[in-house]
Amino acid sequence: MNSNLVQLSSNELSQANVAQRQISQKEFEIKLVDINSTYLSSQDASTYYYNQQRKQSLQAEISNLKSTRDIHINTALMHALTLAERELHEQSSSSSRASVLLSNIRSFLKIQDIRLFVSLPVMLKISLLNSRLQRSSGHFSLKRELMNIKMQLQIP
Repeated sequence: MNSNLVQLSSNELSQANVAQRQISQKEFEIKLVDINSTYLSSQDASTYYYNQQRKQSLQAEISNLKSTRDIHINTALMHALTLAERELHEQSSSSSRASVLLSNIRSFLKIQDIRLFVSLPVMLKISLLNSRLQRSSGHFSLKRELMNIKMQLQIP
């Protein structure tokens, strides 16, 4: 079951990456529309209207894609945190796969410069796990990664 959580989290992060690429593409298209609007000297009303319509459409698509991306990231986090809970419960002395997942998610957020809207269940699970880890000995890599992601997501 734990390897299933690893796969689920990885798949969700992969879907978030797809959404992020689509966001970047749409943002580029907006820049092209802006350039087109700025440098066309013989712009008639219909061209201006079309450019504004296209820009609004792209902005709506970006908003939807950001929402989809955030859902995938929150789901990836939830799977990683569930795995962390299981690792903590099992008291395994092996390396933490949850800490690797959390590190991957954190790196993705940092590289893509994403300001994530963190869901309440994810915030609560992070806080709960952080409290449990502070009282336990061991699990150093998991403690470190959980603290890092907590700071990056600005969770109190």
